[in-house]
Amino acid sequence: MNVLIVDDQEENLYLLESLLRGSGHAVRLAFNGAEALEILKEDGIDLIISDILMPVMDGFQLCRKVRNDDTLRAIPLIFYTATYTSSKDEEFALNIGADRFIVKPCEPDIFLKAVHEVMADTAARRGKVSNRNQIEDGELFKLYSERLVRKLEQKVLEMESEIQAHQETQKKLHESEEKFRNIFQKHLAVKLIIDPDNGDIVEANEAAEKFYGWTGDQLRQMRIQDINILSSDEVNEAMKKASTMERTRFEFRHRLSDGSIKDVEVFSSRIDIKEKSLLHSIIHDITEHKRSEEERESLRAQFIQAQKMESVGQLAGGVAHDFNNMLSVILGQTELALSRISPKDPLHAVLGEILNAANRSADITRQLLAFARKQTIAPKVLDMNAIVADMLKIIKRLIGEDIVLTWLPADDLWSVKIDPSQIEQILANLCINARDAIGGVGRITIETHSVAFGTADCAAHEDFLPGDFVLLTVSDDGSGMDSETQSHIFEPFFTTKAKGEGTGLGLATVYGIVKQNGGFINTYSEPGVGTTFRIYFPRHLVTADNIVREIVTETPLSRGETVLLVEDEEPIRAMGCAMLESLGYRTMIAATPTEAIRMAQECDGRIDLLFTDVVMPEMNGRDLANRLHSRYPDIGILFMSGYTSDVIAQRGILEDGINFIQKPFSMRNLGIKLREVLEGSQTASDYG
Repeated sequence: MNVLIVDDQEENLYLLESLLRGSGHAVRLAFNGAEALEILKEDGIDLIISDILMPVMDGFQLCRKVRNDDTLRAIPLIFYTATYTSSKDEEFALNIGADRFIVKPCEPDIFLKAVHEVMADTAARRGKVSNRNQIEDGELFKLYSERLVRKLEQKVLEMESEIQAHQETQKKLHESEEKFRNIFQKHLAVKLIIDPDNGDIVEANEAAEKFYGWTGDQLRQMRIQDINILSSDEVNEAMKKASTMERTRFEFRHRLSDGSIKDVEVFSSRIDIKEKSLLHSIIHDITEHKRSEEERESLRAQFIQAQKMESVGQLAGGVAHDFNNMLSVILGQTELALSRISPKDPLHAVLGEILNAANRSADITRQLLAFARKQTIAPKVLDMNAIVADMLKIIKRLIGEDIVLTWLPADDLWSVKIDPSQIEQILANLCINARDAIGGVGRITIETHSVAFGTADCAAHEDFLPGDFVLLTVSDDGSGMDSETQSHIFEPFFTTKAKGEGTGLGLATVYGIVKQNGGFINTYSEPGVGTTFRIYFPRHLVTADNIVREIVTETPLSRGETVLLVEDEEPIRAMGCAMLESLGYRTMIAATPTEAIRMAQECDGRIDLLFTDVVMPEMNGRDLANRLHSRYPDIGILFMSGYTSDVIAQRGILEDGINFIQKPFSMRNLGIKLREVLEGSQTASDYG
């Protein structure tokens, strides 16, 4: 069967064509009634299936023309419509000659059944046609017009409804845009809307104007690249990433109108405005947060460094104590051996080398004790300028003739309280380091100043403390250091010198001395420019003492005095006894405090001096001195130790009136110290 389908919608034509061809029918297609009439002039159409509402010629008009044409009126016609769907529409369609009226959509099985029924009822169709033809054309035209007007009215109403719905949508869209604009403009957070294609700032809210310092009009004339201090390529890459994700976080640095720089956290999300994909960016100022994070990280690093230095210091102090005891024996016995053989003896030179090596080892242990802040010191109130001036000749000899030494003392310098020998250690170490950093011709400058720091000053500098300080500065124009080297310079055994040229204890010694005296150090250095060490010691309000240094050229000997030596370690006890006897002293030897007390009680003669170790079994040296004071009120006291003990010193600082000699010591130093104690006015009562 050949079927003509008439419909102005391609998808409708396609669906019916597929359905009918699938059922074995041949199909012709027309987009309106006029095209259908042209096809019908050709012979061979068995069935017409037509829509009603179509351009050029609608279905009703097509049906009338078919039924009024003697050659076509026998062809059955089915209306298949989604527009004319009322019972009156169906009645009119049947009256003008339609064989069946089907409302879209219709199930395929029902539709095909209707087609078969129409084709099987051709005779009945002809009868109905004859009856319809009796209806006057005027009446049909009237009915058609009614149908048409009604549909036009329906279409107008639908269009009006659509227009009203569109207007409502536009109104809501406008209200939504206005609400968004108000929320955007008045929001407390800094907000920008950015075109990711070129970086243009499309919109900026009031908070953005306040934050950046430009007006909204000015910001809308700018690109995000103008305020971001990153390179344009980096900014473009960030926008490209943001435009592909729902929400993205960045950290940038933005420039404000006054030229200042702020660290910012940016949250960007994609939004569509007028069919354009843009970036809605919320900007948070995290400058203070970043600064706080950096400060916390710096404090954490300082804490870790302080812990490390403290741990190394404890280790160094323990090692130094053990070495001092051993070196005491080596130095003492070597000196004794040298005093007993002729300088011409070949062994004399060998023993001399042993003595030199032992002295160098003793220097290293003293440096370790200084770093560990366990060096026993006797602080004095002094004038820093006087101590430095007194050392200038020695420093010049240390640095050599190629280096110019400049001394710039401050007027009216405040006093400090410190062991003078520690200032000498600091200057010697710093100047030797400066000499090595210069490596030829150069300049070293030593300066002093009185400075005061407030809390605000200390907040901007690591390790600084508020208060009044005396500043000792040593600077050079040598090779300088990078930041990595500077982070390790105060660690013991760290050195940049070639193997065998340094122990790495010089600056560690300086660090320990400064910390032991309640001060702090600031270092500034640049590679190729030089290095400056600024050392701050707390101001002491008492007037400075006059430090008189008497140079002793020969080893003082005994004047017939008796010394009671108390030492629990046998090698040191034997060495001490031999030294004392070599110096001409009558010597009494005790291995324990109990034995010393017994010997003192049984002694019929005079004991002039107690020479005792500090830490011993049974009783410490200070308690022993107090016990002997009752029998010998005028007895002199000299303590010795391989390390500082709280028994005689607080934080390594000797109390006034206490005489102390640090192990290891030479026979010459022992002789000098014994004469100082015996000829002074110190008595046992000073230790009680």
